[in-house]
Amino acid sequence: MIIIKNSLFISIMQMAKQPFLEKLRRFFEMESGYGTFATPWGSFMYFIKQGHIMAHFIDRIKFRWFPKFAFISNFPSHLDVETSSACQMKCPMCYTTYMDAEKKGIMDFNLYKKIINEAIKYNVYSIKLSWRGEPMLNKNIVKMISYAKQSGICEVAMLSNAERLTPELAKAITDAGLDWISLSVDGNANTYNIIRAPAIFEETLEKIRVLREYRDKVGKKKPLIRIQSILSAIQNSFDEFISIWDGIADRVNFISDQARDFDVKGMYHDQNYVCPTPWQRMSINHNGVVHQCISDYNGYMIMGDMKKQSLYEIWHGEKFRKLRERFRKHTYLEHCEACLYCTDNVTNEKEEICVNGKKMKVNVYKGITKVKDKIGYLQK
Repeated sequence: MIIIKNSLFISIMQMAKQPFLEKLRRFFEMESGYGTFATPWGSFMYFIKQGHIMAHFIDRIKFRWFPKFAFISNFPSHLDVETSSACQMKCPMCYTTYMDAEKKGIMDFNLYKKIINEAIKYNVYSIKLSWRGEPMLNKNIVKMISYAKQSGICEVAMLSNAERLTPELAKAITDAGLDWISLSVDGNANTYNIIRAPAIFEETLEKIRVLREYRDKVGKKKPLIRIQSILSAIQNSFDEFISIWDGIADRVNFISDQARDFDVKGMYHDQNYVCPTPWQRMSINHNGVVHQCISDYNGYMIMGDMKKQSLYEIWHGEKFRKLRERFRKHTYLEHCEACLYCTDNVTNEKEEICVNGKKMKVNVYKGITKVKDKIGYLQK
């Protein structure tokens, strides 16, 4: 069941006040700060490899387009489940590095089962077993993957820094049925070693290679392996970065330099931005508390607690209703503190890069300190 809010009319009227071309750009723009080095054909084949083609296609419509029309699904199409908010690394651009110790923890397996059981009840298509921390720190991570897949979740994924990816764990997550894994590898060699200390680039490369080799050896197509780097960390070495992962990764992506809670100076917030998150996904931290979104690292707006409420009740609760209304009326910056520390709503501009001899335009956020500019400081 889809609920079409009467206030959709308000959103249309607000959009009508904007210049036509800007209005058109906003309508078709998805995740402006994310990109891929894959060709259009490569992107199409990656989509095919994800499987569940028709179900996946329908899910993408819900995930990408429902927010454009202010359609509210009966339940979110995707859940971000924080299996761990702790992390063993201290990357300079990550808020988790600076997060208070009391906010760090590991999700209990019984709480996790409760989440999955409700997700299945409402036909959730995908879950991601990570958010602020490193999921491989949770000793039950393999069991969590298995439980979700055996319960019927179509797409189970996670983000990782790969530092804990042993050969044994690589085999286990493959056998458990993980659908895809995004591995954060910021830069080549020395750049990576500085940003991702104490990890070593060659060691991380080998760990991911072992994962790919085992997957292929046992004749599986998954987990699909996605490598992702912050854009400035591979500035002037795009071709080298792409070639290193040839034959290992299924896809090589990049993300524009962002800001978190601790680094917001100079950000150009867009008052007319309409965040898709309140219409598509829910973020559950390691102790069952639902935050406004994955950018609400600090818990500025708590939407509910699944130890006291069902996820369904939280999704249709007053707090989510007000959040959606604030975006439709473009008053979110006045009421949602987490949005002041988010980069997704920051005005972006085009930057030209050269990849394999071809010029390519990418989106970068205005007023954001690039990670590459921090490297000199980190070396001191």
